[in-house]
Amino acid sequence: MDGVLTTVIRSENALRVDCDAATAGKFRANTNSVWVKVGQRIRRGGVQEVWDSVAVEGHQEPDGTIVAQVLIFNPDWDEPLQIASLRSRPRDPNSLTALGCNLNHVSQ
Repeated sequence: MDGVLTTVIRSENALRVDCDAATAGKFRANTNSVWVKVGQRIRRGGVQEVWDSVAVEGHQEPDGTIVAQVLIFNPDWDEPLQIASLRSRPRDPNSLTALGCNLNHVSQ
């Protein structure tokens, strides 16, 4: 990871997605919603498989709040677990917090 990215978004889209998948290629897009999953190889029941273990979901709510959530998945769990929720309100001039972070673990 190259560090914190502080460039200005010059579009009205709420989110930017940056992906670097090594030899598979790179991808960058500005968007209003995103769902990205990362799968990893696991062994379960004596068989190897790829399990989606983490996801990032981002969207803009009707009031203009932009939300990004980090979810983790485990084959031994009944449901995913949210490990982070990040909120920004860029259109609210009275907001005193640039980026609100909630690190409480919440079942989905």
